[in-house]
Amino acid sequence: MKITILTVLLLISVHISSAQTSILNIYPEIKLPKDSIESQQLVSSLNKFLIAAQADAKINEWVYQPEFLQTTLLLDEIEGINTKEDSIFYKPYLLDISSIEKEQYLIQIAYLGTINESPSIRANIDLIAHKAKNKYLFSSPLARNTKHWKTTSVENYTFYYRDTTDLKKAKEYQRLTAFHDEKLNIKPKNTSVYLFEDNIISQQHFGLNYKSDYNGRGASIVWSVLLENQDIFVVNNSMLVEFDPHDLWHNRLSQVTSRRKVNHAVDEGIATLYGGSWGISWQEMFAEFQNQIQFDKHTDWLKLREQKSYFETPGHKNPTEFMITALFVKKIETEIGFSAVMELLNAKEEEAYFKILKKLTGITKNNYNKEVWKLVKEEIKNKI
Repeated sequence: MKITILTVLLLISVHISSAQTSILNIYPEIKLPKDSIESQQLVSSLNKFLIAAQADAKINEWVYQPEFLQTTLLLDEIEGINTKEDSIFYKPYLLDISSIEKEQYLIQIAYLGTINESPSIRANIDLIAHKAKNKYLFSSPLARNTKHWKTTSVENYTFYYRDTTDLKKAKEYQRLTAFHDEKLNIKPKNTSVYLFEDNIISQQHFGLNYKSDYNGRGASIVWSVLLENQDIFVVNNSMLVEFDPHDLWHNRLSQVTSRRKVNHAVDEGIATLYGGSWGISWQEMFAEFQNQIQFDKHTDWLKLREQKSYFETPGHKNPTEFMITALFVKKIETEIGFSAVMELLNAKEEEAYFKILKKLTGITKNNYNKEVWKLVKEEIKNKI
């Protein structure tokens, strides 16, 4: 039987319990399990799960632990969902319970509210209930929906996919991630990556059928939860096949600090040095840089920096400063180590940047042109 949101809002009047701790509402005509004890256990457990879901997922004792990781994606979306916003208060309504296996149920819940007596829906989610002695525990349907998928493990990464995936790209992704993580002192974690062909379907597979927050942009979202010892990602398969090594640096850096707090030129310089830019390798970028800027020993590098000069690659303008900063990064890492590069990266303001640059390399505004020319000549020499 199909249940419309409007009908639910008009007819819902029955609560599980009159207790103040009860937040779950039940559609009056819903078909609960025939066994009254089982029905009471299921509804009571579900109510407690939804209350606990408003706090830290790690302390939710109503989560089915064998599928805890997969369920964190859904818990991340539920947390804080039934709060007041502009006079709206969203409450969970039980819309449907379907038996799928012995002592297992597929449950559908909608978070609903009203605005000036008009219905408003915040989210629609699916859960799976698992019988555990005299109560039920709950999980996302992700593991069930992908149980026949193929898997490939690359070091600490496990990739899940329906038919095929680019294993060469999977290995490259893991290798570059480990490369950046070592520099950033990010400890390796077991990471599960679910690869979908369709982003809209991906959110439905982990139980998020709808959420108003993502109206019109579900297809551009990477779903992820980062935990202390393990991570999980749900992404479009094309994001693995077409991942940008440049952006991967930015992604990993964001695991340890906000990119708004670091020096933009250093951040981009590191990303360009190790990942190229816009699909062009560092070597190719440097060749274009050399051809277009036409520099020599008389080039005023400091003036080019102040003028924000750039060179072009197909469809993009690339600041000269990013290339020079990349050379500074290369020099500092070679001579001192990447911890020193991080010191320069965290020098966000201009004055702090030149102060740290002098400390690490001896380069100042007075000898800037001379020292940059040395680094440029060395890079040209390495290319030959």
